[in-house]
Amino acid sequence: MFSFSCLSFALCIEKWHLHRRIAIKTLLCMGTSPKWLTLGFMLPTWFLSLWINNTSATAMMVPVVMAVLDQLHKLEASSIELNTFEEPASEVISQNNDQKQAIKKYIDNEAFHYPNKEYKQMCKLLNLCVCYSASLGGIGSITGSSTNLIMQGQSDAIFESYGLQSGVNFLSWFLCCCPVAFLCLILMWLWLVFHFLGFRELTSWKCGDSVKNESLKAVLRTHLEEMGSLSFAETAIIGHFIILLSLWLSMKFPGGVGWSLWFRPEFVNNSTPGIILLLSLFLFPSEKPKIFCRQNANNTSLDENILYRPVPALLEWKNIQDHYPWGTWCLLCGGYAIAHICQESGLSLWIATQLSVFSNMQPWIMLFILTLIISFMTEITSNAAMISILCPILAELALSMQMNPLYLLLPATLACSLAFMLPVATPPNAIVFAIGHIKVKDMVKAGLVLNFLCLIMINIATNTWMTAILDLNVIPPVMNRQLNLSHAFVNTTK
Repeated sequence: MFSFSCLSFALCIEKWHLHRRIAIKTLLCMGTSPKWLTLGFMLPTWFLSLWINNTSATAMMVPVVMAVLDQLHKLEASSIELNTFEEPASEVISQNNDQKQAIKKYIDNEAFHYPNKEYKQMCKLLNLCVCYSASLGGIGSITGSSTNLIMQGQSDAIFESYGLQSGVNFLSWFLCCCPVAFLCLILMWLWLVFHFLGFRELTSWKCGDSVKNESLKAVLRTHLEEMGSLSFAETAIIGHFIILLSLWLSMKFPGGVGWSLWFRPEFVNNSTPGIILLLSLFLFPSEKPKIFCRQNANNTSLDENILYRPVPALLEWKNIQDHYPWGTWCLLCGGYAIAHICQESGLSLWIATQLSVFSNMQPWIMLFILTLIISFMTEITSNAAMISILCPILAELALSMQMNPLYLLLPATLACSLAFMLPVATPPNAIVFAIGHIKVKDMVKAGLVLNFLCLIMINIATNTWMTAILDLNVIPPVMNRQLNLSHAFVNTTK
């Protein structure tokens, strides 16, 4: 129900085009020079992906990217014609009409509209920054990706088998992973701008071509004006989002306080605020009730057809029925089933035993090697299937080494989202690759370095603030006691 409420909320945002307003306003605030335009696309994509799935965030942002690139293409084409034919114009006057017509036809030829190298690089940069930002935003909150939800479910099941709570909830995940996602976003921005536009553009503080920048701003302002002022429905969605986020964050604080303690533990979980707000979306009107509208002094009575006409709710079941990604639901259920099979059949324990070769290494070295392997494996396999299989395996490996299972589970889950190198690695990559501006080699070159940068950041975070928040360096006494008993039993039977 947690994933259902999150995805349904995303449909509501998409229905009222709130994502477009956020994206356009961010672009206008950031500026339209190449590097700031890139950051202007990355920030709203990253922010949206924190709360909705990566695929939806990418699909929402791609039309805005295409509109900006289309305007850039028109500006480049007009610039090429102006620079190429400004000087010979005086000579053309002296030619006969046939020559004039031939030259005019030559000017109008499509050859003069072919994009130059700078435009091609901008196409690659803006497309890749959107899909990569969606993937990074997905690791920042527990609602951002299906892999996060699978890992939370698996960690809860593992700890509950020992009569414990995993401590993985919305707040703890947000405190641990949102800083990682943001720092990785900044590193990604610096790397992509350097890779596609060069060091000079990265270090330059000039505004660039003022004519081109003003033209882009005019296009963005036009799109914003077409949307009109902030509607009642959009305001209501923002209000619902703030309430939902507040309920999630205040549900249970690390100190053991929070509103969830007012109820029995089995009555409240992470899905409770989402379901409550989802029901409110089904009931809340999308237009301001007429009873709160001012009436004309000369006409005190409103038209009955206007007064009593039905007002649609912010979200209707038809929207969910037609647009809900039911495949994601099936993917989550399949992931839980795979993990359960691996655990019950003993496969996870056997693989963990084979991986005991890492036990002689320092924990941080072992962690880096494991996350490196996972980040490359996720390029050719489904992220959800990968983490479903790995969760019980890594938990058994951690327990066999007398480590907290979350020390391996959490960074491994984040590494599963580092799918930057291939179009088939994740749906956001496939969406931007299908546009046609990017080749596989472009994605491999940009994604390889980005993989290593993000892996380094994840490993630093795991051994610093994540360890402090979740006590990753401490194995729960109950787990350690039962592990020692099982080892003693094995030794006595030999």
